[in-house]
Amino acid sequence: MLHAQEISTSVPNRFEQRDSFRVSSPTLQVEIGDDTFLTENWSLNGILLNGLMENAALDQKIEGIFGPAGTSEMCQFSGRIVRIDLKERQIAVELDGSSREVAALLPLWVLKYNMN
Repeated sequence: MLHAQEISTSVPNRFEQRDSFRVSSPTLQVEIGDDTFLTENWSLNGILLNGLMENAALDQKIEGIFGPAGTSEMCQFSGRIVRIDLKERQIAVELDGSSREVAALLPLWVLKYNMN
């Protein structure tokens, strides 16, 4: 069961008002535990996941791996859940920002796999 308020629109907070440019291509495949998601969009600061995790909670710390969908390139990440949208079935995750690998690979993947 989800332990968060149900919302039908984006609730502005520090994460939603970030300065980072959002990217929708390439779509990232995100694996958190046994769950697999695709991103709606992402930036250097966070990812917006399509789908819900069982027992997700606001401010919950998470760890997983992600990479461009359909490729074998993956890297580890950690972050925290900053928004759960039950109506749109999406979870916003703020990346912790300490991973040099994430900071290096995300821009590279845009150049390498961007379909737009």
